[in-house]
Amino acid sequence: MTGVRRPWWRELGRAASWHRRKLAALAAVAAVVSGVAAATPEGPATVRVVRLEHALAGGTVLQGADLDVADVPVDAVPDGALTDPGPALGRLLAAPAARGQVLTELALVLPRPPGSTSLVLAPLRLTDPDLAALVHPGDLVDVLAADPQVAQARVVAAAVRVVTVPRAEAENARSDGALVLVAVDRPTAAALARAAVTATLSVIWRS
Repeated sequence: MTGVRRPWWRELGRAASWHRRKLAALAAVAAVVSGVAAATPEGPATVRVVRLEHALAGGTVLQGADLDVADVPVDAVPDGALTDPGPALGRLLAAPAARGQVLTELALVLPRPPGSTSLVLAPLRLTDPDLAALVHPGDLVDVLAADPQVAQARVVAAAVRVVTVPRAEAENARSDGALVLVAVDRPTAAALARAAVTATLSVIWRS
């Protein structure tokens, strides 16, 4: 008959059945999403490094606006990469660098001390590569010239500051030694150049 209401327990059963179908559909969607997430391979491991925000010329004094911090795949990070921009601020670029280049300690040189406008960068060719590996930017050293003809060594330059050590890759290393750059005045630079012609150069550290 029209207008006859179903018993309340039947209405309750219908409602429960509808909710069960809805919950089952949601569970199926969740299972599909979880399966897709599980099947998607994880991205490569990354490390946060300091990069250049734009291309810069060699000798540029680095400011905060020149630097960017980004996550880079570990395989693409060079040895000695900087992870904090702080140590790079106020430092000079040793050579021209492209936008996005990851900064390393070897890419930077120490700023010139105040009042040192007369200083120049002089190259030292250290014959012993093991000795050169111990030299770092900022070291204060005496430069010795050893003359094999007379078996004597003399101090060519005293208390000079190491500015940078542009180490080459092992396969490209020169047989006549490793290069170190020091900040000296012009007369001392000339003395170092003369000594390099006839003597073997070495360094000792100042405490």
